[in-house]
Amino acid sequence: MATLLGFRDGIKNFCSKYDKFVSPLCKFILAFVMFWSIEHLTGYNSTISSMVIVLAAAFVCAFLSASLTLAIGGVYACAQIASANLELGITFVVIFIIMYCVYIRFFPKASWLIMFMPFFYIINFPYIVPLLAGMIAGVAGMIPAAFGCVFYYFMKYTVDYMALSEKTASEDMIEGYKYIFQHLVQDKTLLLTIIVFAVVIVLTYIIYRMSFSYSWYVAIITGGVVEIVLFLVGTLSMEVEISLAGALIGCVLAILAAIVVQFFKTVVDYSSVENTQFEDDEYYYYVKAVPKVMSNAAKQAPAKKNPAPAAKTPQARPASGRPNGTGSRPNNMRKDDSVTGSTR
Repeated sequence: MATLLGFRDGIKNFCSKYDKFVSPLCKFILAFVMFWSIEHLTGYNSTISSMVIVLAAAFVCAFLSASLTLAIGGVYACAQIASANLELGITFVVIFIIMYCVYIRFFPKASWLIMFMPFFYIINFPYIVPLLAGMIAGVAGMIPAAFGCVFYYFMKYTVDYMALSEKTASEDMIEGYKYIFQHLVQDKTLLLTIIVFAVVIVLTYIIYRMSFSYSWYVAIITGGVVEIVLFLVGTLSMEVEISLAGALIGCVLAILAAIVVQFFKTVVDYSSVENTQFEDDEYYYYVKAVPKVMSNAAKQAPAKKNPAPAAKTPQARPASGRPNGTGSRPNNMRKDDSVTGSTR
C-alpha cells in the first residue's frame, strides 16, 4: 500500500510542479481521442480525416477550454457528415447547437461526457461513464450523458443510411431525415441506455455524497450492480439486443476502473475518524473529520516547507549594563515626570 501511495503522490506532485506543461499535454491527448473517434465513425472527408489535420486540431484545443474543444469537435463531426450528405449535416448542426446553447454553456465541466462517449462506445466500454459522471459531475451529468449517447447513435445511423443509400441509389432528402429520426426515436437500446445511465448517475451521486464510512466505494459498487440489474431487466422486458455477458463484464470492469480513479482522487483512513462539535450565536455544528491517507514523503513535505523558526540569540549587553554603550536612555524609553514636568 505504501508503494502505491508513493506512486500516486509522485504523479500528483509531478503534475502540480509542471502543470504548465502537463495540462496542455492532457488536453491535447483528450482532444486527439475525440477527433479520432469522430473520424473513426465517419471519415467521409479524406482531407480532414488525415492524421495531420487531426493532430493540428488537437494541438489547437490543447490551449482552449473544454466547452470550446467540444464546439470544435461538433464542427468537425458536422463537416464529416455534411461531406456524405448535406441535409444530414445541417440536421446535425441544428441538434448540436440546441444541445450546446441549452445546456453545455451553463455546465461546461460536464462537456467531457459528450466528448468521449463515442470513444467509450468504440472500445465497448460505455458502462464506466455513469459511474464517473456520478462521482465527478453529479446529477448535472445526466443530460450530457444522454446527449453523448444521441451524438454517437446519430453518427452510427448516418453511416448505416449512407451504406443503404449506396445500395438503393436513393437521393431523396426526406428519406434521410426519416431514416435517422425514426431510428433514433424507435431505438429501444438508446432509450434503455439513457434511462439506465440517468438512474445510475443519480444513485451513485446520492450515496457518494453521504458521510458514512466507505461511502465512496459503496456508491461505486452499488452503481455498478444496479447498472447490471437494470440492463438485465431492460433487455428481457424491452426485447433489446444487448449482450448480457458483455454488459456484465463491462460493468465489473467499470467498477474496478472507478475504484482506481477514486484512489488517485482521494483516499482516507476511516479507522482514525474524529468527531467534534461547537457552536456560535446562530448555529450548532457537528463536524466529522476523516484524515487523508498519504505516503511518508507527502507527510514530510509540509514540515520541509514550514521549518520551525530558529531560536533568537540574546544580544550581549555592554559592560556598563546600559544599552548601546551610552549613558542616556533611548528615546522610546524616556518618560515625562508628572510632578516636576521634567523628562527623564
